[in-house]
Amino acid sequence: MSIYDKVVEYVDTAFKGKQKRHFERAVYWLEKFSPIFSEAHKIAAYSHDIERAFRDKDKNVPENYLDLDFLEHPSETVADIMSQFLIENNARANDVQKVIHLIYKHEVGGDAEQNALMDADSVSFFETNAEMFVKEKAPHEGVEKVKEKLDWMFNRISTDEHKKFAKINYDKWISELVKSEKK
Repeated sequence: MSIYDKVVEYVDTAFKGKQKRHFERAVYWLEKFSPIFSEAHKIAAYSHDIERAFRDKDKNVPENYLDLDFLEHPSETVADIMSQFLIENNARANDVQKVIHLIYKHEVGGDAEQNALMDADSVSFFETNAEMFVKEKAPHEGVEKVKEKLDWMFNRISTDEHKKFAKINYDKWISELVKSEKK
């Protein structure tokens, strides 16, 4: 079994399969957006949110999705979790370092490769997770909070070209959110 296959199994087990489509699409988009694409890139894209599977459920809902502590601390935790997993599964040292590098700034961006993962995450979010935010989280957490999350996920995409891939879904879910607010 390849190290990537082990990562997929690990992540899917941790999430009980619930985020599989998001991770698959993140891999798909990272391959499109990254100037180079290796197994380490696939691993980073598939595992970029592993921290959420282990997060204390009482801390799952932040006051503000855009809080820097909420955004940056999980990336550090993901890096720790994946570093340990990869080392325990005999991944090559350069692959471990590349995965950690990519994941570490995937929420806020950094260099071109980190930005590519951030963009892939956002485009995948609009394909796979935005609906849940609009239909399930907005009624409980508030439309404004979810709108800020959707706006941020779209606006953090680092290039206009990458934004084109998210625009139709962003517009769709913003429209649905506005409709739900009027009800």
